[in-house]
Amino acid sequence: MEGFWCRLRSLLTQSRSVSSSVLAVLLIYSFSSQFLPIEPYLVPYLTSVKHFTNFQVTVDIYPCSIYAQLIFTLVMAPACFYLSYKLVIVLGAFALLITYLIIWGGQSLLSMQIMQITYGFGMAARLVFSSYIFLLVPEEEYQIMTSLTTTTSLLSFMLASELSQLLAIEKASYATFFILSLISLGICCAVTILLPKDCSSSPLYPSLTAFWSQDEGWLRILKETWDGKNIQILSLWWALAYAGFSLVQNYGTSLFDAIDSKSNLNGHILAVSQAAGSLGSLGAVYLELFAIKSGMFIYVLGSALMAIVCACMGFSMKIWVAYLMYVMISGIYQTLACLVSVRCSRLLSNRQFILLFSVNNFAGLLVETLLQAALEILGLSVSAQFISFAGFFFLTTAIFAVCCFIGNGDGDGGSKIVSLASEGETEPLISESL
Repeated sequence: MEGFWCRLRSLLTQSRSVSSSVLAVLLIYSFSSQFLPIEPYLVPYLTSVKHFTNFQVTVDIYPCSIYAQLIFTLVMAPACFYLSYKLVIVLGAFALLITYLIIWGGQSLLSMQIMQITYGFGMAARLVFSSYIFLLVPEEEYQIMTSLTTTTSLLSFMLASELSQLLAIEKASYATFFILSLISLGICCAVTILLPKDCSSSPLYPSLTAFWSQDEGWLRILKETWDGKNIQILSLWWALAYAGFSLVQNYGTSLFDAIDSKSNLNGHILAVSQAAGSLGSLGAVYLELFAIKSGMFIYVLGSALMAIVCACMGFSMKIWVAYLMYVMISGIYQTLACLVSVRCSRLLSNRQFILLFSVNNFAGLLVETLLQAALEILGLSVSAQFISFAGFFFLTTAIFAVCCFIGNGDGDGGSKIVSLASEGETEPLISESL
């Protein structure tokens, strides 16, 4: 841990890349945007207090956010390009605040569907923050900044889950859950105003008129962003791993209930999985150089491990095995997610980070949607679903094992980070305005 803390102290004390006040704002945003004690109890609240049926919640309300997030994720890049990263982050924070205000005060089915649309926008806007931090710091600090903000978010979710479990045991009213969540989101909205301004916006009219131009416009930007075999392969892994892990998260509690419907540890296990994810995101700092030197191998290994974990969950049907495997896959995925997002960002030549994040996550959401539709059509049991997830990750492993051998040499920027410490720092595209 000594190496990590030395790098962390260096980041906190050196103001050449990011000031301590800006770092504090980033971490407060990461924490407050995820500290939502009402989240684990939204379904019981909607059914017991708002008197919606479980069928209405699962069929008429929740799917709206899935489709909304899919659309908003795709438009995040143009929104940042025409407006600014900061403005979109601010709008996303206020969208989440409005979401929970609607839940608390709304009564009709239509209001809940509108709430899901604002939630989808807020979730999509979080992608902007993930890419925005790369505008703040020089390239050699991408990994530690990603690990810090990701760890803060995951720990926040863990603490909120444990607090909500404690409040539920004490039979606190839902108003308490909402007040705590709204205070957290209010802080989140306030700190977004303090974020530094970015210099990424461009005039609207020229960009629109040049859309189909070969020399300028979106076609050129798209081509530049994924210019290189390595970034294309890594982006594909990013999308597939995102889709597979999201399905594991979506159906994890269903598997726990199918194995042991009387177990009351689900909330704690979800919290522990977030802790494992936070440790994994910190571990990415240590694995960064190994990931660069190994090329695709670490992602092939990670896919294989996630496949084995899913197979164990599907075949064993023992609650403690399911709990342990769920925690393990959270740690594995968060480690690799931190590594692959930073690696892809290093390979960018045009610094269009939000375009990279939005398109890769859109592709992941699209794959997830298609896989979920296939599961519904096939009507598989929850254990069979996890076996199918294992098959998906094994297929991903095979695809990238082939890519690893074909593309042996991973040369576009692979050794770049090794010499970054001795080179001049990249000038950030941010004007610190705190």
